[in-house]
Amino acid sequence: MNKYKERYGMPFKVGIGLNLIYIIFELLFGILFSSVALMTDAMHNLSDVFGLIVSWLAGIISFKEKTPKMTYGYKQATVLGAFANATFVLAAMVWIIIEAIINFNPQGSKQGLSVAGIALIGVVINFTTAFLFQKDSQEDLNIKGAFIHMAADGMISLGVVFSGLLISITGWGGIDSLTSILVAIIVIYSSWGLLRQSLSLLMAAVPEDMDIDQIIKVVKSFNEITDYHDLHVWGIGTNDVAMSIHISLEKQSDYADVLGRLTSNLKEIDKVTHTVVQVDCPQVENENDF
Repeated sequence: MNKYKERYGMPFKVGIGLNLIYIIFELLFGILFSSVALMTDAMHNLSDVFGLIVSWLAGIISFKEKTPKMTYGYKQATVLGAFANATFVLAAMVWIIIEAIINFNPQGSKQGLSVAGIALIGVVINFTTAFLFQKDSQEDLNIKGAFIHMAADGMISLGVVFSGLLISITGWGGIDSLTSILVAIIVIYSSWGLLRQSLSLLMAAVPEDMDIDQIIKVVKSFNEITDYHDLHVWGIGTNDVAMSIHISLEKQSDYADVLGRLTSNLKEIDKVTHTVVQVDCPQVENENDF
């Protein structure tokens, strides 16, 4: 549990602090230079801060102890955090596309190099923050949401840098809006998987990183098990998997022994932390004395 708590410590504090400072800085210069890309980047940064806060709070809530009403605890909060992050990203990208179209201006900002320089600071801040989450994003969907959010913002800032450089070379301000639209589309494409995966977990689907065939293989490795059915596998939060199954045993089997070994072997599978195994009682054959 301690390693999970460490994930929701310093990286979030650093990421939120750096982005709040940069948002203020970027908005001021976006207004000063009349740069749509710079201002939309600042607004997306703001959505990132909200996203980081949601992920952080979701992680903290998930560590709360279980209660009689919340028998699995609050682990599902991390899935909600990932879903919220995906929603924030997609909504922000749609907003950016709309704003870029509305504010399309061939004249645009004449401060291309200045805009590029300011956005370059954002590239460093956002990719640095994303790097803080990169390692744990492979194991925690909620952290993955924070990582994608910051990496997406880094891409937006990088797009603004190229936009500023191209405007300074060509003098055509329309590049500002076109770059915003292009990067927004790329981010939507890269974020769609997070939305789909988090929604899938909310619908109690088998987690994508869980191989159900591995569970079946363990069950079939027991010679005493003659049949199985009603296998269900679902995610509890982003780090735990629960499963239930009905099994039939040979009549002479030691039920307690088989059940103990099977449960132990199932829990050796990565992320499987909750197992419910129901042993179906064999039908009693009635003897006919007539």
